[in-house]
Amino acid sequence: MKVYELNRKTYDKVKKMDHGQMKSFCGTVYMRGFEAGKKEAEGLSDEEIKQVLLQIRNIGEKKASAILAALARAKEERKH
Repeated sequence: MKVYELNRKTYDKVKKMDHGQMKSFCGTVYMRGFEAGKKEAEGLSDEEIKQVLLQIRNIGEKKASAILAALARAKEERKH
């Protein structure tokens, strides 16, 4: 995980910012962190999950596909 370093130049800029500039700066820092967090939290792809499932005894292609379909439905429900 990358740690945000506040250098002297940025610190001096922040000290001189008005409300609107500070709001914009904080929004930018937040979005960078949000995107970095999303990237860090990415999980396995559907194909990777399927390959892991196929390694389990008594789970074949059909059952692995059914599990992936159930996971896809759960992801869709979560969005709504």
